[in-house]
Order: sequence, then structure tokens, then C-alpha cells
Amino acid sequence: MSPEDTNTQAWHIYGQRQLAHAYTPPVPARLGWTPWEGIGPGAEVLGEITGRRVLDIGSGAGHHAVHLAQAHGALVTGIELSPTQH
Repeated sequence: MSPEDTNTQAWHIYGQRQLAHAYTPPVPARLGWTPWEGIGPGAEVLGEITGRRVLDIGSGAGHHAVHLAQAHGALVTGIELSPTQH
């Protein structure tokens, strides 16, 4: 199996597990760029985004997109290829 196929299969298995457990990630109070809370910059690196269009590529369940829309007034479009993340 190619590395790409292995990666695709792993994400599919992970997504199915998350769906089976009815897991929905919480909308964060602060946008994070790393899996560690408070590490790295927040949405401030994007500049003023109120009323601006933002594209969230690989948005997963969309929790960061929701944060940008609710807390910063951005108009967010999320793209996610994994059907288990929709």
C-alpha cells in the first residue's frame, strides 16, 4: 500500500471512530495553529478580518471556521475532503 493510501485509510478510520463516538470538537475561544493550547499565534496574525472572506482549507469539523465567524465576524468558507469530517 502506498504512503498516500495508508494516510487516507488512517484518516478514514479516525473519522469513523469520531463519528461512532458522536464527537464534535468544541468551538475554541482562541484560534490555535498547533494542537497545544496557547502555543503559537492566534487569529491576530490574520489582521482585521471582520466582514472579509476567509477560506479554511482542511477545515475538519469546522470548529475553527465557526470561531472566525462568531468571534471575528469573518465570512468563512470551509473545504474538507474527508467525508467523515463533514
